[in-house]
Order: sequence, then C-alpha cells, then structure tokens
Amino acid sequence: MTSPGKPRQGWRVASATFELSAPTLAHCPPPILPEIAVGGRSNVGKSSLLNAFACQRGLARVSRTPGRTRLLNFFRIVLRHPTRGDRVFRWVDLPGYGYAAAHSSIRETFGPMIESYLQERAVLVELMVLIDVRRGAMDQDRQLLDYANVRGLPARIVGTKADKMSKSERGVISRKIANSLDLPSSALALTSASMGLGLGDEGKGRGLARQLAERIEHASC
Repeated sequence: MTSPGKPRQGWRVASATFELSAPTLAHCPPPILPEIAVGGRSNVGKSSLLNAFACQRGLARVSRTPGRTRLLNFFRIVLRHPTRGDRVFRWVDLPGYGYAAAHSSIRETFGPMIESYLQERAVLVELMVLIDVRRGAMDQDRQLLDYANVRGLPARIVGTKADKMSKSERGVISRKIANSLDLPSSALALTSASMGLGLGDEGKGRGLARQLAERIEHASC
C-alpha cells in the first residue's frame, strides 16, 4: 500500500476530455499531437476500455450518440509521471467493424474515411486492435492488422473482457490468440474494464498507461 504523502508511482491518466467527432480527414483536429487509433468489433468493449483507462465512467458516452458511430471520435489524453512529466496524445476511436462488416475488401471494410485516416494522418503513431478474449481474432481483426503492416504502422493487440476468464485461462488464451495471428504471446496485452486489469503502470507485463507513454516518447524522438 502507498504510504500517506508518498507520490503515486508510474504513469497515470491525469486528464481525459472529448474533443470532437470527424466525418472526414478534413474535419479532424489540427495535427499537433501524436494520435493512437483504436479499432475493434462493434461489441468488443472500446467505450468501456476508454472509460476505465481514463477513470471516467461517462467519457466515451458521446461516441454512442446516434449518428456518431460512423465518425472518428477524438479524445485528448494527458499521461503524467511523478518524475518524467506529462505525455499528451489523442485517443482516436474508430467505427466498430459492425458498421461495414458486410464488405469484403480492405477499402470497403473500413470505408474510404477510415482508410484515408490510417493512410494520410501524419501524426498517427500506433494502431491498437481490440480483441474480445472469449471470441478470439476475427477476419476483420486480421485485415486491420495486415493493413497496418502494409502502411508500416506499429500495432498493439489488446485483449478485452479478461475478467470473464480465470487467471490460468488468461495465459492459455493469450497464447492461442497470439498464435492465430503469428505473434508472440507477449504481443497481446490482457485488460478488463470492470477489474481495471492491465490499464495502469503496474504488473510484470506493464500496464497500458506505461505502454502508451513509451510509444509517445519513442514517436517524439
């Protein structure tokens, strides 16, 4: 337990605010901050993950407003470290796959708006692909990862809803999902919005806050 008066260790979210929703690249906010795009199936838990990560129950509620599911939703995040200062970036919530799952090609599946964002947004430094650990990787997940690979964009795999499995099952499913994507099991970070698992700057595998802070630092070098 942290002693009274002792500064909190590691990276944490100091603030998180909704900025705007954009229907096209031209409507995106000025490209002055590094951006991390977050994609996944429409029921993978993107809103819950962001709310838990930011410790704000209603932050992502705006992205569920009717008419916004087909837009790029921008959130300004400030990560703070007690000795290393602040790292500021935008969390960009991409439309869920359910919106365009009927299409077959990469261009059609993610739509011209999504494709133009992933291709042309110069401040985009990483793509996070969320995968429900109970379902495993789907074709659309693989397509999005392939797309990032072609673009040369760093990608991170984040397993959601890990609280639905026992601790021993989590290790097995990590290897299973990673193997299906031809990746090492260490490439998959397990999280749980309800438990707060894997979101901060703790644990052997490091929490999401620390991982994203390191990505932002690396991108600014």
